[in-house]
Amino acid sequence: MLRPFIFLLALTAFATAKEIRLTPETASSYALTHNPSLAAARFRIEEARGRLQQSGRLSNPELEVDFTRNTVGREGSFGVGFTQRFPLTARLRYAKAVSRAELAAAEAEVRDAERKLVAEVSTAAVKLLALSGQRDLRSKQLGNSRELSGFLLKRVETGEAAAVDASQVELESRQIEIESLQLAADEVVLTGELRPLLGVTGADRITITGELPTPRIIPAAGEVTGRPDILAARSRAEAARSVVLEQRTRRWEDIGVGASYTRDRVLDEPEPIETEQIIGFRFSLPLPIWNNNSGRIREAEAAAARAEKEVDATLLTANAEVIAARSAMGAYAKLITELDDKVLPAATRIEEQLRSSYSTGQTSLTDVLRARTRRLELQRQRLDALRDYQLARIRHAAATSQSNPSSKTYK
Repeated sequence: MLRPFIFLLALTAFATAKEIRLTPETASSYALTHNPSLAAARFRIEEARGRLQQSGRLSNPELEVDFTRNTVGREGSFGVGFTQRFPLTARLRYAKAVSRAELAAAEAEVRDAERKLVAEVSTAAVKLLALSGQRDLRSKQLGNSRELSGFLLKRVETGEAAAVDASQVELESRQIEIESLQLAADEVVLTGELRPLLGVTGADRITITGELPTPRIIPAAGEVTGRPDILAARSRAEAARSVVLEQRTRRWEDIGVGASYTRDRVLDEPEPIETEQIIGFRFSLPLPIWNNNSGRIREAEAAAARAEKEVDATLLTANAEVIAARSAMGAYAKLITELDDKVLPAATRIEEQLRSSYSTGQTSLTDVLRARTRRLELQRQRLDALRDYQLARIRHAAATSQSNPSSKTYK
């Protein structure tokens, strides 16, 4: 009774699972919409907006009430005081500047997270397309190897070939099968890594479709000044400079200005009780004698210097990423061009010549199949180079902060 129930559950889960078909371009857009980590990161902007809304405000006024009463008589007093504190310096303006710069940094950090997510998803999608292409080539190689194995087995039966040759070809077929299984395992692992990036849960299946196009024109180096991580670093540096100014203004604490009213009941025998009413004015000025905020100022100055160095480091890293990615694109594009213009046409021509010779009985089928194997091996190398070129292109697009590095690239 238990087995049919388990089978029914498995069948129900399979029926409710849906297939999500994406291209590298739509995968990036899908991730930007569904990635849970990115959705959580966007709340940092709201947090920064809340801090900006709260910063730069005066402290709340203070209301003081004083009441005394003589326990053996009717004498007593009642007083009310009101005090408002005001900054003696431009502390509130600098605090507002700090929050404004932190908001700009939070917005840039979220855009940088989007940039990295697009690059990561595009990279995984390209690798999956390359794995699919490699599996297709392995399938063709396996068919070619089995055809060669069958041909050699027939020749072994007639005594025209050695059994060891047939065994060697059979071993090559097994090796190709193992490679296909390894590619399938790599595809499963890569799809598993892609699922959280896309925000896919449950048993939904992910399918990446499309083709890797041949490289055409190597893009220009591109500017990195508009990269979100650089803008975020600059905003953090601006916030740190404003913090220095704010901490310097904190040498003088807020002054207090207020008013007071006191009503006293006094018994002066033999006179009756007299009532006195007094109105006063208050002013307080904290003196920076014991605490001049020097430690906080020193800390803020060091943080500002560090933030400036971080801007330089981020710029250096960004430029290095652009140069490295563009150089890799050039190298792989040259390799692909060499394969397309010279090597693969030569391999195809040799295969066609051997096939023509085989049709007239001038060469053996073994030579034809071997030539086909060499051509398929060259196509595998081309697919690897094309994959590496597209990965370098994605890194270049991310390094130059293009909005969507997958856009209009895949068919």
